[in-house]
Amino acid sequence: MSRAERALLVSCLREHRVPIALSIVAGLVYQAGTIVLPELVKRGLDDGVVPGDRGALVLWACVIVGTTLVSVAGLMGMLWTAVSYSTAAANGLRERLLAHVLTLDREADRFGHGDLAIRGTRDVDAVKNWLAGVGSLVSGVCGFVAIVVAIALLDPLLAVVGLAVVPLIVLASVLYPKRMASVNGELASAHGRRADAVEDLLSGAESVRGLGAQEVLVRRHHADSVEVTRHTFRVASVAANWASQAPFIPAAGTAIGLAVGGHAVLSGSLSIGGLVAFATWMTMLSGWITMLTVRINQLVQAFTAAGRIDEVLRTEPAVREPAEPRNLPPRGDLELTGVPLPGGEVSVRVAAGEFVALTGPLGSGKSQLARWSCRLDDPERGEVRYGGVPLRDASLAQVRRRLVYVPQRPLMLSGTIAENLTLGHHDLSAETLRAACRIAAIDAEIEALPDGYDTEVGERGATLSGGQRQRLALARGLLAEGDVLVLDDVTSAVDTATEQAILRGLREWAESGASLVFVTHRDAVLAAADRTVTLPDPAPRAELVDVAPGSADA
Repeated sequence: MSRAERALLVSCLREHRVPIALSIVAGLVYQAGTIVLPELVKRGLDDGVVPGDRGALVLWACVIVGTTLVSVAGLMGMLWTAVSYSTAAANGLRERLLAHVLTLDREADRFGHGDLAIRGTRDVDAVKNWLAGVGSLVSGVCGFVAIVVAIALLDPLLAVVGLAVVPLIVLASVLYPKRMASVNGELASAHGRRADAVEDLLSGAESVRGLGAQEVLVRRHHADSVEVTRHTFRVASVAANWASQAPFIPAAGTAIGLAVGGHAVLSGSLSIGGLVAFATWMTMLSGWITMLTVRINQLVQAFTAAGRIDEVLRTEPAVREPAEPRNLPPRGDLELTGVPLPGGEVSVRVAAGEFVALTGPLGSGKSQLARWSCRLDDPERGEVRYGGVPLRDASLAQVRRRLVYVPQRPLMLSGTIAENLTLGHHDLSAETLRAACRIAAIDAEIEALPDGYDTEVGERGATLSGGQRQRLALARGLLAEGDVLVLDDVTSAVDTATEQAILRGLREWAESGASLVFVTHRDAVLAAADRTVTLPDPAPRAELVDVAPGSADA
């Protein structure tokens, strides 16, 4: 167990220490009531049944009923608090994990999407299951000790029999968790790989069908599923051996104890009730061992899961929040100075209200420059400023609000068109949505749909064409009402007439003073821009070319 894994689990305990303490107290009440029952049965037998005293028998029967009710109340309290705080802890941990993933960009690429999903579901649930059992684990250990003490008070020789099984139990509790940790880690990794295979199979099905290569993904998924099955059987084998051998030890002790106790009863040194109490306590001991085995197994799984969760949480985002954020001015120029591209260092300035087209050869860094413009990445050298303020010094929330980026391949979420348009903006009117869609030249197509803006777009916008997804993303970017709108080739999948309509709409929209940076190769966009910036070819000693509309380079 590493320090990071321990720290993550301890933080969960510390955050919910009050309900955990209540769960432990309730568990101790349950344990106390359960452990005292054999003693009460002993009294009922020795004081009531053996001498034939009905009054004593009824008295002890009533005491047993009352003790059972108290024990049941303790059990209910323990379970209720355990479910409450473990669910809250799991939700908090899952939100923390997802919030951190959202701060990552390309850093998250080393984790597959399916693997991240497993870490946010199966691994978080493993931590939740362990947390839910903390109360019963602590109270169970106390109950185990109390049973050994009770047997010792009953008869020293029987206590020796009971204590003889403890070293064997401890040995099993040391050996099996180590083995379980190893096989659980392998199983978790196998689940992550299969989840990635499922993600590829679902998201890439259409592409690979066009190549006739779908069998490759199916075979990959099958191979990963075989690995999951193999590791699952290994976990089951270790768990079965552990679960079967651990209770056998106290059961064997019970058999030996009954033989020893039986002779004691025959010799008169132990009562019938005492022998029954011993047998009951040893049976309880077997149950406690089974419970402790489950709890320790959950702890092992929680350590494995915590390590996988912590691995994501320790991944540092390349773009970080400044220690003392500065405010961006209401309006300003966007300046990229001395930033490194494959063709050399370049400097680009976009004046407030200017429409700049950004073009260049393949691999010249157009999309990278667009990402730097909105601080989705930070350049290794040089600086990006807005209104004279370095973007590194401004809060990320303000940068995201003021400088809006629309990628060439946008993400559509499962839901309706309206829900996709209003991401992050839930107070927009229907007319505002229509106005943005008119600029993006998609309003007529939406209105023609039977459900209009309430039309479901399917998984990742599967029911939409590439051009429709691009235009919806453009409309979503317009609704953000940023000061700078950076568009990465968002008309690459539309026809010429639609592109002209979009450019006219963008021209009208930009009259409010907003700046527009358009990454493109399309002649219509280059002609419509106030200025065209051609990035240098990656070949040595290439130079940045800045031309006006209508020139040969435009």
